[in-house]
Amino acid sequence: MRIHAAGSLLACLLSASTHSIAAQSPGPSSVVTLEGIVVDGANAPLADAQLSLKPYGLATRSVRSGKDGRFSFEAVPVGTGSMTIRHMGYRLRTMPVDVSVSNNPSLQVSLEEVAEELDPITVDATSGRMAEFTNHRENSSFGHFFDQRDIQKIAPRFVSELFRGIPGAQVSVGSGIGNRVTLRGCRPRIWVNGVRTVNTEVDDIAAPSEVDGIEIYPSMAGTPAQYMDRENRACGTVVLWTRR
Repeated sequence: MRIHAAGSLLACLLSASTHSIAAQSPGPSSVVTLEGIVVDGANAPLADAQLSLKPYGLATRSVRSGKDGRFSFEAVPVGTGSMTIRHMGYRLRTMPVDVSVSNNPSLQVSLEEVAEELDPITVDATSGRMAEFTNHRENSSFGHFFDQRDIQKIAPRFVSELFRGIPGAQVSVGSGIGNRVTLRGCRPRIWVNGVRTVNTEVDDIAAPSEVDGIEIYPSMAGTPAQYMDRENRACGTVVLWTRR
């Protein structure tokens, strides 16, 4: 009788132990790899497209597609979010994503080409907004200026690349589209067509082909009076004139 009771007790202990181990065993992974390819309207791979993934409630992550158009995001948390894809000459696209543990097929992202003629440039520098740009360029000894002709000669992928070589400017990889720009160690005040912006990066505003002119003032010296910001005086000023 005692032997039977002891056996029953042992069986119960083993069963409890088994359930405890099962409860402590790790479940399915909560992060996965999200991959795919970026193509144009003819299904040809698009290299150097910038993709920004924004999982819900988390920071944005960015990668570029390779020469074969393929991209990959490692350690993506399971859940919903959005992905923004940008490529020069193609329409910006934002799409929802739903990442699961068991079913994540390779994505194929198609971008629509935008018909755009860059030449010839017919901006009249003597009238309208560009008259102000030209006046500043001719009378300032402290600013740095680029019009559309200058931009085409440099052929940057992002407007931020125009800042390379500007004294006091630093260009670093941003969390979203394009780069992050600082002047003298902090974010400059950016004006777009005469309107002050808040917490904005130049690459969020326009592509290089959309810019008529850009004025860069690394300090208060030489900054036109109407664009002086005493709250941000140490961080420089950027005045951007767009084609739209």
